[in-house]
Amino acid sequence: MRYLLFASILLDNYSAIHLINSKDLLKLESFIKVAYNKCIKANSFSFLILEYSKKVIKKALNSIASLNLKDLILSNIVIIKGFYINIIFEA
Repeated sequence: MRYLLFASILLDNYSAIHLINSKDLLKLESFIKVAYNKCIKANSFSFLILEYSKKVIKKALNSIASLNLKDLILSNIVIIKGFYINIIFEA
């Protein structure tokens, strides 16, 4: 059974990386395999990072100072299979 918020995305203002549980969520195209064991720790659990990716969402941001829409660039996206919630940071 899937967790209730499995396909949801939370916005976090503290993280240094984006955590997602599925490559399909952001339609990621290119991946960098992790060469050595790297983990994310949450409570008493450790989740193995499988791959890194980057996503550019064209014309996603609006600015008060400019009428032009800007691209949203998400760097340091990590795919963690089995992670319950997807977290995108705002910094």
